[in-house]
Amino acid sequence: MLAAALASVALLPGLLTGTVADVKKDTPLPILIPSTMKTDIDPLYGSGGGSRKDYQISVSSVKSCGANACSVAFFSGYKGMKLYGKRKVTLAKGRHGRYLPLSCGGSCSPPSVQWIERGMLYEISMDFEKNARKELIKMANSAIRKGPR
Repeated sequence: MLAAALASVALLPGLLTGTVADVKKDTPLPILIPSTMKTDIDPLYGSGGGSRKDYQISVSSVKSCGANACSVAFFSGYKGMKLYGKRKVTLAKGRHGRYLPLSCGGSCSPPSVQWIERGMLYEISMDFEKNARKELIKMANSAIRKGPR
């Protein structure tokens, strides 16, 4: 309950301006990121990379994170990949996607939402204490509505 009271909104375009510019040097692919995300972590840092067929952008609580423990959110795109998972979601502009809940094996993968657009699989991953599906759908809808950065 305290975490919900402390939650704030991070403005991603400002936070990730430099990161998106760097990733654009590495990939010709359209980059989609939401406008905001809920978090109580401050400060936040962006990093990323890409290639001809994919890109990844991460938001972390530590500069040069390099480990999942400090990772807060991931935004990625993969050319030519297909949706996976069984839990269907309907997103902005008539997009259909999938929600993947938290999964743990040897390590844990945060919940994510993915969808297909422009021949690419886009995915947003972030761990939320509550309402992960709802919050990830909001973020995906924001990225879809805003379009490529």
